[in-house]
Amino acid sequence: MNKIILLLLPSLLLFAGPPMNSDDPFVPSLKEFEVNIAMEHERNGDKSTNFPIIDFNYGIMKNVQATIETSYATSKVDGVDFKDFDALELAVKWLFYEGDRFAMALYPKYTSYPIKSAFDEGESFEIATPVNLILNEHIDLIINSSYIMPSKGENHFEFGTYLKFKQSKHTYYTELLMENVDNRDEDASTLGAVGYMYQFYEDIGFMISWSKKINANNSSSTVYSGLQFIF
Repeated sequence: MNKIILLLLPSLLLFAGPPMNSDDPFVPSLKEFEVNIAMEHERNGDKSTNFPIIDFNYGIMKNVQATIETSYATSKVDGVDFKDFDALELAVKWLFYEGDRFAMALYPKYTSYPIKSAFDEGESFEIATPVNLILNEHIDLIINSSYIMPSKGENHFEFGTYLKFKQSKHTYYTELLMENVDNRDEDASTLGAVGYMYQFYEDIGFMISWSKKINANNSSSTVYSGLQFIF
């Protein structure tokens, strides 16, 4: 059972900066809400689905965001169904510098399972430092480094980077994410992803992405889609 959950867990906790896996440094304005409601489906011989994913962000201070995120997970492994709540993530993001062409934030996160869950793998604490570089009026480069300290398993680094191409109401993404980069076991992997967001209105957007592990023993592909609301 534990081995099954360990195989499922990376996909269930994957998405951090919708619709990409890596975080960007930006936060909502003071007293502004950003809510992402989405679903995620992974296929790796077996199947797992997270729906709904609720990602709730609020500007509690100037340049400071509070985050609460969780989801309901359904997995099918060897014909057996697993259904339960996924981890609860609590986080604070501080955009401590934003210039004309460069922005950087500090983003500590705490993840736990507030109720007994089939996917319970303990607590974890993460410190991320997302950076945004404006290359020109249409293209941004996002770089995110994270140090993750789980209660079960070894501490490790993750590194993600993606390009964001903005044109009118359309935004296109391409990403490379290296997970467990300092672990010499089957958990280490590299993931590639592409994504898209369409801004229906100034405060409503549709987002979708597809990602695939490209050098892991347990190669999987994941589709993510949802809506983003800002108010």
